[in-house]
Amino acid sequence: MPTTSGNTPQNQPDNLVAVGVVLRAHGSDGRVRVQPETDNPERFRRGARLLAGDRELHVERVQRMPDGSLLLRFTGVVSRGDAATLQGETLCVPADEAPEAPPGTYYHYQLVGMSVQDEAGDRLGTLTEIVATGANDVYVVTGESAELLLPAVADVIVSVDVHANRMTATVPEGLAWRALNPPRGKKKPRRRPPRRPGPAPGG
Repeated sequence: MPTTSGNTPQNQPDNLVAVGVVLRAHGSDGRVRVQPETDNPERFRRGARLLAGDRELHVERVQRMPDGSLLLRFTGVVSRGDAATLQGETLCVPADEAPEAPPGTYYHYQLVGMSVQDEAGDRLGTLTEIVATGANDVYVVTGESAELLLPAVADVIVSVDVHANRMTATVPEGLAWRALNPPRGKKKPRRRPPRRPGPAPGG
């Protein structure tokens, strides 16, 4: 089953891989609570270098919390005010420092921007976003005027060719395209609920 590892927020440079997000300041001594987005515990070891926008941060202290989040203290971030400036920042590492993904798994930055086609070779669109749902990722495929939400499961994602920048997928029966911009001059139904993709197949 194709899975993904790491993340790539919108507008993030292709040469960076996101490994966590700063949720908020914690306490008064400069610590921040971070939601990790990597399975590599060494990313947040003492002395590790992380990038947040145009800032370079060095981990001075790390504490793992029961809910899976981390409390990090960075060198030079010594007050709650300093920590608050990091709230909402995505913590990244250079892509060339990321370990090679295991067979059958891919970093998000490797997938976003891929051309997506069906098994007949007809182009569906471009993979523009990856949404984490908890159970499995969902690939947002954007065409000329509509988008398709494809569950990242083996029954749907047939193959991924990183070198050719191409993904082949089977569109599940009942999965509908969503219009990007409703045509002007047409009123939306008031009582009819909007169409939504059907349930993802098992896998």
